[in-house]
Amino acid sequence: MTPRSGAPSPVAGGCVFPVDPDLPAWLAPAFWDPDIAPEVAVRGDGGDILSRLAPYARARYDGPDDIHLVLDSAAGPLRLVIVVDRQLDAPGTWFIIDDGHLTTRLASVARVGRLLAGQTPGPLPSNLRLSPQQKLRQIRMLCIAEGRRMGVTAKRIAAGLYGDDILRLSNREWHASSWHRAFYRDLDGAGFYLNGGHIALLQGLKQGGDIWAA
Repeated sequence: MTPRSGAPSPVAGGCVFPVDPDLPAWLAPAFWDPDIAPEVAVRGDGGDILSRLAPYARARYDGPDDIHLVLDSAAGPLRLVIVVDRQLDAPGTWFIIDDGHLTTRLASVARVGRLLAGQTPGPLPSNLRLSPQQKLRQIRMLCIAEGRRMGVTAKRIAAGLYGDDILRLSNREWHASSWHRAFYRDLDGAGFYLNGGHIALLQGLKQGGDIWAA
């Protein structure tokens, strides 16, 4: 994640995060490096693009060499990086990284282009979208990875995820339960996050996240 906004929060323990980690993503959207996240479109522009995008701007970061924007639209947020590459009165240029995510990058540029033209951008490419069930599993896996890192017992983590009734089970009942099997399936998947799995999700399920998202 590109180091971005704001001072460390005393409530969050003064952690050096781009945003307060206690805030939900829809309140504090993150800025991502376009080399990492193909959803981020890159445009070189020295013209009036910022004034054209002002009505849609939800978050902005002015870096030393570029401007990062998160834009609101009916189809959901769009991410854009602007670098000044031309005379002030010259039109802009789109920059596309030619890599294994070229199709996604082209689609992301097209979405921002439609927004600039006053049209509906359309949805994210399908390989970047998670179903509600997939999102819930990502949350469970992340909670398990963090809980285990902090030394919380498997049974207590499972109770927090699947219900307090688990704490009333004897050890024999717990080991024989479907909750136990579900927990260890998610625990196996939690290793995904400890090995850069969030990058696979950013880059599209078909490029590596699909195994862990179902």
